[in-house]
Amino acid sequence: MLNYTSFATSGAIGALAVLKGTDVNFVYSTPATAAIPALTTQVMRKTPFVAQIQDLWPQTVTASGFVDESQGRYLERILHTFCDKVYGRATSIAVTSSSMIDLIAERGIPRAKLHFVPNWAEEASFRPVPRDPQLAADLGLNRSFTVMYAGNLGEMQNLEHLVSAAERVRDLTDLQIAFVGSGVMESSLRATVDEKELDNVRFVPPQPFSQMSQILALGDAQVVTLKDVPLYRSTLPSKLQANLAAGRPIIGAVAGDAARVISQSGAGRTAPPGDADLLAHAIRELHAMPQAERNALGGAARNHYLHNFSEQLIADRLEELLVAAAQRRGK
Repeated sequence: MLNYTSFATSGAIGALAVLKGTDVNFVYSTPATAAIPALTTQVMRKTPFVAQIQDLWPQTVTASGFVDESQGRYLERILHTFCDKVYGRATSIAVTSSSMIDLIAERGIPRAKLHFVPNWAEEASFRPVPRDPQLAADLGLNRSFTVMYAGNLGEMQNLEHLVSAAERVRDLTDLQIAFVGSGVMESSLRATVDEKELDNVRFVPPQPFSQMSQILALGDAQVVTLKDVPLYRSTLPSKLQANLAAGRPIIGAVAGDAARVISQSGAGRTAPPGDADLLAHAIRELHAMPQAERNALGGAARNHYLHNFSEQLIADRLEELLVAAAQRRGK
């Protein structure tokens, strides 16, 4: 919090000089204190600003585990008041999931200023490409059907349940579960795999970001998973847009907005977070599908990305908000 506050304070001082002639300011609001320079210029120069809310504060801070319960309650009161002031003074607010609109509106912010403007994927690195058998062999992915999780092996990803699902599908001898990446849970996951003697699980070290399209193409299904906590139900993890952009079939062990996107897009199947039995069932379902049907899931994923999350589409939406806000300069 000290780092956030010191940055915001120095930014507020510099904003009056650096942002002297701007017609509108754009606040990429994580952390929430990033809005302080924009608030300063709005008060002093009547310069409007558009805030893009990536994470809901104060919920993000109190759910992070970095503060104890008593500190969390104190910070929540302060940040709640501050965030309401930011939301109230913003000309427009862009939110990255549709549920955020409801959550912010419940705080008394008019719905007319709330707009769904999700994040796009890095499109040069996440696009449909053919499967490369040699790359699969080089990475030790030697079975014919691969369920892949690619990304951070962290606590919030709930990956122990994917290992439990692997145990439940070990009878499918042509199937492997691949963890691509690293993180704080890697050693624990490896220990569980060794303890259960799961020969259908592979660990692949982190791969170059520029090669992610080729890596994702090795997965017959890509897993998106998060713990089921209230904060994450209003979150669209970046992994979701990445897999949609890459045109991959998706198995989502997620709740809330992310689960709705997977279901509505027709890109794959979902299971409740933490339910290894239903996650295993979803894996079996995709494994049993004809290749043409899985290809259709991937096509639906790509189509949904292009029509809902593409860089051009979202950039145009942001531009509209900024132009509209600029017209209110001085008011």
